[in-house]
Amino acid sequence: MSNFIFTKDQLELIEALESGKYKQCTNKLYDPETGGFCCLGVACVINGVPITNGYYRRSRIPQNLGASSKTRAVRDKLKLKSNMGATFNFSTSLAGLNDSDYSFKFIAKRLRESPEEFFTNGAES
Repeated sequence: MSNFIFTKDQLELIEALESGKYKQCTNKLYDPETGGFCCLGVACVINGVPITNGYYRRSRIPQNLGASSKTRAVRDKLKLKSNMGATFNFSTSLAGLNDSDYSFKFIAKRLRESPEEFFTNGAES
């Protein structure tokens, strides 16, 4: 078991993913057609990034937290390791888990169990 202490913002993300309040989508931070979010899109919306394509989408490619200055600010606030929300290995990143159809609850569980995989540091730093 880790001695990692989550920041308030990190816990808010985990709790939002566990809440069942957000519809999930893949390959996009936010899908205006379905109203769904990637887990990183949930991070953005709970941190006040307006739901507009300009902030959540930079081009036609799948998006991550590098989409705009506002989404990059969320990455930094949460102390995530990368724009994909973890290591630079897509399949084990938050974006990769989301886009491989793992549920928000599963992703929240992974964040709780292995925070060092995703966050550079927590409240203790």
